Amino acid sequence: MEENKIKLTDLFKQIEQTMIESGYSQSAINNYHWVWKQLKEFSKNKYYDSKISTDFLSKKFQNDPLNKTEKISKKQMFYLRAIKVLADYKNFGKFFRRKKTKKEIIWPEKFREPIEAYINQMIINDKTSRYIYRNKRNFKDLILYLDKISVKSFNEIKPEYLSAYISSLVGYAPGTIAHKISIYRCLFKYLYINEYIVYPLAESLPKAPRYLRKTLPTIWSKEDIEKVIKVIDRGNPTGKRNYAIILLIANLGLRVGDVRNLELTDIKWKKNQINIIQNKTKNPISLPLLEDVGWGIIDYLKNGRPITQTKNVFVRHNAPFLPFSKNNNLHNIISKYIAKAGIPVEKKSKIGMHSFRHSLATELMQNNVELSTISEILGHSSVETTRQYLKVNLTTLRQCALNVDVTIDEKE
Repeated sequence: MEENKIKLTDLFKQIEQTMIESGYSQSAINNYHWVWKQLKEFSKNKYYDSKISTDFLSKKFQNDPLNKTEKISKKQMFYLRAIKVLADYKNFGKFFRRKKTKKEIIWPEKFREPIEAYINQMIINDKTSRYIYRNKRNFKDLILYLDKISVKSFNEIKPEYLSAYISSLVGYAPGTIAHKISIYRCLFKYLYINEYIVYPLAESLPKAPRYLRKTLPTIWSKEDIEKVIKVIDRGNPTGKRNYAIILLIANLGLRVGDVRNLELTDIKWKKNQINIIQNKTKNPISLPLLEDVGWGIIDYLKNGRPITQTKNVFVRHNAPFLPFSKNNNLHNIISKYIAKAGIPVEKKSKIGMHSFRHSLATELMQNNVELSTISEILGHSSVETTRQYLKVNLTTLRQCALNVDVTIDEKE
């Protein structure tokens, strides 16, 4: 089907009006117009054309600005942004600002029904909002690529188009490419099974490159972790909460998402256990309630946690005292105490809560704990995942259960 044509001048006016409504300053809008004017002169055509837009960028900078292996200047980045705004608006009826938006994507006509059906299926399957968001973002990238080669529906896709698209991802980490391929393979399987496409495109996707972590995760020494824990002010409710959170991750290896979702009934005080269904893998896991972890949670529940009806153990300390949001990775908590402890950190280091899981894994390995046991403690779905944690060495999960008589109610 022939692409619905739109005059460049009309496209510019529509985007400008949307920018005004979105709060862009006139000077910012003028900067975009400066690039668009050059595109219009280059194209010698009154209508928008995605291929000409790409040719314009290539000629303007005498290279391929989409090649992620080349260093891109700030000026090139702005040109890319200005041209991408045109493509986004033409295909989706909106453009995507750098900050996250809660507005729904309006998919191009021929892609709309299949994608929305698949998204609904993900919702039915209880996929997290973050997982669905990542899928949508990858669908958008694929559709923009297909638009450049004038493919307007899933049934127009040929296997060689998919191979070319995956090849265009050069510069991404192998793990990122593997993740994208996995997303597209699931999409195409769904579309084929539900007869939205007539060819099993999932089988045509190239094999994902083997995931090899190129950069080592941040690993904290036992001394550094102790420093972080010591600087936490446990004399106030927030400090009591943060102390318990950090112990759960550093000493038990729980994921941030599982700590966020931890409910009062997940803690089995009489059995000295924490039993949860992991948010990421959906698999159950049972961990020993270590003494310091247990006392940290008790102190918070009795002396720090606000009065609230929520079932979550940890809540925000601002009324109405609700649980942390799904997208809160608690990074501000760990970064605050690392800085307070005076621990030097390299600029490129990843210092999120997840780094404590890496530290625990390497500590267990140094103490000759079997790989399968480490995998079980961390709640990994496979031993291969655990291997990624074991690239650096560092002490072991203490085998001491909480042996106290507590009066906190529990439901078995």
